[in-house]
Amino acid sequence: AEIDIMEANQYAWHSTLHTSQDHSGKGGGYGGGFGYNGPRDWTGSEYGPSGSCIDTNKPFNVTASFPATTSGELASMDIVLSQTGHACQVKTSINTYDGMAELSQALRAGMTPVMSYWSSDDMLWMDGKGSDGQGPCGADDAAACADAVTFFGFSVEELNQDSAGSASNIHHAATAATAAAADRRCPGNIGVLGLGNVSIIPTGWTSDGKDEGAAIDVHSISGSLVPHMGARGYFANTCTAGVYSNEHYMALNLLGKTMEFDVDLAGADCGCNAAFYLVSMRQNPQPSKCGDYYCDANDVCGVSCAEIDIMEANQYAWHSTLHTSQDHSGKGGGYGGGFGYNGPRDWTGSEYGPSGSCIDTNKPFNVTASFPATTSGELASMDIVLSQTGHACQVKTSINTYDGMAELSQALRAGMTPVMSYWSSDDMLWMDGKGSDGQGPCGADDAAACADAVTFFGFSVEELNQDSAGSASNIHHAATAATAAAADRRCPGNIGVLGLGNVSIIPTGWTSDGKDEGAAIDVHSISGSLVPHMGARGYFANTCTAGVYSNEHYMALNLLGKTMEFDVDLAGADCGCNAAFYLVSMRQNPQPSKCGDYYCDANDVCGVSCAEIDIME
Repeated sequence: AEIDIMEANQYAWHSTLHTSQDHSGKGGGYGGGFGYNGPRDWTGSEYGPSGSCIDTNKPFNVTASFPATTSGELASMDIVLSQTGHACQVKTSINTYDGMAELSQALRAGMTPVMSYWSSDDMLWMDGKGSDGQGPCGADDAAACADAVTFFGFSVEELNQDSAGSASNIHHAATAATAAAADRRCPGNIGVLGLGNVSIIPTGWTSDGKDEGAAIDVHSISGSLVPHMGARGYFANTCTAGVYSNEHYMALNLLGKTMEFDVDLAGADCGCNAAFYLVSMRQNPQPSKCGDYYCDANDVCGVSCAEIDIMEANQYAWHSTLHTSQDHSGKGGGYGGGFGYNGPRDWTGSEYGPSGSCIDTNKPFNVTASFPATTSGELASMDIVLSQTGHACQVKTSINTYDGMAELSQALRAGMTPVMSYWSSDDMLWMDGKGSDGQGPCGADDAAACADAVTFFGFSVEELNQDSAGSASNIHHAATAATAAAADRRCPGNIGVLGLGNVSIIPTGWTSDGKDEGAAIDVHSISGSLVPHMGARGYFANTCTAGVYSNEHYMALNLLGKTMEFDVDLAGADCGCNAAFYLVSMRQNPQPSKCGDYYCDANDVCGVSCAEIDIME
């Protein structure tokens, strides 16, 4: 059996049920047809680049639910695609199929999740215009496909359903906080590797009932935080709706540690400021003019305290800055800014920016902030590294000479509160202006052009390996890079999946004759993201032994009565590309197959047939 949760690109989406002998299966979604019509559950104006519901230039959420009938059989596969900032969703439900009995049996026995990324000039069955001319693609161009796609934020949980077997919580990715400040709800919690459970407290609760402060959407499952324009939020140990106390805030000591996260700044143009920083809120006994005990080095709410800006940034500029409590300007690094003077110039606009050679800010990228200590336990520097999957180069800055290191060392040891914010101004040239040298990015700022929200995700904190001089030796360690994973027979790595625990990834391509094949799968264990490169196929497993295939290693996942959820970034997967996530009965297949890895599906790709459920292709 095979269940295709997805076979997809930026223009088309197919979700399909297959019994072991049914090559075509029965599916839903949008796109395809060459002399016939593929599924038309939504339109190209709703799903596609700049789509009204799903803009495939940006990551979006996928939920695949498998409700059961009262007799325990598969009732349907229900697919919902949604995206932060868009009120509408696109959906398909495959609830009538002659093969439900076989697929029910396959699900109960447990199926193996598979991801793949491939291309062809003959993909019109999936993305063609069809006989009605309503499909998306007139021709396919495999050579134009991006090198890789990204899956992240995986989870599995029980499905709430009524007595008829229909799902009542098909989509539940976010604790939506569109009016979180106004109705005094706590936005939610995320899990942070190395810290555990973290609550988010928004600014904006006031005593006079005139609450202010924009929304922060908290996606507990994927671990992402989405501050909308005007939002500010604080990492906390606990949140009580409507109540502010400095004792609720986190006091995080990052001295000798690294904090890592990913950020998506798409749409944050000149005049926008997405910030992530540390302030001494836990130690501040004054509610301040804002009423929430906020303090910083610029007296924004009337109270000063130490501040460490890991990032103040948009798609064109980046600043990382150290401030003592009385130093408004601080000392920083990065790129951009200046109006009659020059801001930092640690890299260039060709390296960082939209379509940048090292960091393409149209897409998510990784941030590591390291705080190595001297042998006497003082802060030696703040070391920032930005990196991005698919780009070999990084951009870096290190702030290692500052008169305020003693004060900041004391603040870190006492514990500082992480803060995120997103704001805009027509007067942001201090951060993103051209400067007197003309080498900065922005000639003018336009606050009205800023995107409604930005996204932070994949947070982690860990101890920093450093030499005796206090310099960091593991400043960047986001990915277990598997560029030659098949060739040198390394296991790509593991990710944590909410509801499943630790999941190993096994790549195709290990062969007995030494002529190993199969493209790389980059596994980012900290952020929980999987990045299959073109030509890759990989399997969810309980264990991985480098160079060894066994059907007993693969996961046997029973999704009957459950929901699987994840996010996907298909940017660059054009007509002729196919990013797939699906389920097959590999664990039950005793035959190594022509591929040697026990792979099977409903189309005999490796010479062995089995049930298949395509969540997406």
